[in-house]
Amino acid sequence: MGDGLQITFWGTRGSMAAPFSDRMSYGGNTSCMSAEWEEQMAVFDGGTGLMALGKRLGEEANLGTRRRDQPIHIFIGHLHLDHIVGIPLFPCLFWNGARLHFYGPGEEKGAFRKKLRTMMGHPYWPVSIDQVPARITWHDTMDGDVWELPRGARVRVMKSSHPDGCVLFRLEREGQSVVYGLDCELGGPGTDFWNRYREFAKNCSLLVFDSPYGEEEYPSYRGFGHSYWQQGIRMAGECRAGRLVISHHDWGRTDGELRAMEQEAVSFGKSRNVDTVFAREGACLFLESFKRDGDGGEAG
Repeated sequence: MGDGLQITFWGTRGSMAAPFSDRMSYGGNTSCMSAEWEEQMAVFDGGTGLMALGKRLGEEANLGTRRRDQPIHIFIGHLHLDHIVGIPLFPCLFWNGARLHFYGPGEEKGAFRKKLRTMMGHPYWPVSIDQVPARITWHDTMDGDVWELPRGARVRVMKSSHPDGCVLFRLEREGQSVVYGLDCELGGPGTDFWNRYREFAKNCSLLVFDSPYGEEEYPSYRGFGHSYWQQGIRMAGECRAGRLVISHHDWGRTDGELRAMEQEAVSFGKSRNVDTVFAREGACLFLESFKRDGDGGEAG
């Protein structure tokens, strides 16, 4: 891998998985995205897509191209099931010597671990998170935190607008930045949250935006904690994002329905000079290291 960030989408659906033949082009797994640089890895969300990532890591370990003790940093935005359901069977949990760092929302020390232990424990799961062989380090995170990662990377945190609480993440390294903004109800332009989001995503290289709906559908889902793709394009234009990726697709949409929606979004994006694409499971994007004009690619 070259000197930059490699982004891979392992799961692109929201609310629940969609393992149906007419939904495979965009993918049926729930949210999971990885970022890799210089043999380092950060993972965002642990939906069913985490299993596909784990399969790849296992294959690399068996081939000797990846050490089993290479640290993996896993950032969980919130604890709704579609974002954590892949964790209990994540293969790396069961590797002797594996080193995993879990970051998740917690108002006090130990809160995130306690919440995840409830899901991954009796009577919901036979193997407790405390019983797995991997060495896990827990990090409670909240609005405004900045986490320093190896080889010059950092992750910034912002509080989202979503039922039961959620946080958004911004990964930065050598002038490149990726905003992972799933499960977020953006609201209207000019609101306090809109302005905070715009500042958080300012000049990002890649904006991964939450959008299971179109604008005409949104009134029926107001208050559910999600946005529509037209908002994503407007926000990407305002924050000067290098590229917009729409994700968290409605699990009920077929490939044909998503394809038609994507074509409409691409056309609307072109009218506003916003490079727009819908996330597809297995898709990879490579962001080369460079310094952007202005503020070096970091949030203000």
